[in-house]
Amino acid sequence: MKIRFAEAANNELNDACDWFERQQSGLGARFKNDVREATLRIAGSPLLFPVEMQEVRRYVMNRFSYTLRYVLRANEVWIVAVSHQHRRPDYWAERVENQ
Repeated sequence: MKIRFAEAANNELNDACDWFERQQSGLGARFKNDVREATLRIAGSPLLFPVEMQEVRRYVMNRFSYTLRYVLRANEVWIVAVSHQHRRPDYWAERVENQ
């Protein structure tokens, strides 16, 4: 399956990478690599991960306190949010509604 990031999710990914990199050199790259591995797992078994809200599924990352929220569209996984697990719950929901 093809992976596509919503623009806002891509911005969240880049912001988180920058923040982690400021905390410790190389940590941003490790976070980005973990996100890449997570998207490969999602693409391999997109129905494996639980539905959180309507059609939105979630993949909870292990090493970082982030969750990838995604929607299946035909033969594509659309990542709608790269969200911190302890901040502003459901802020991303309108992204799905506006799609």
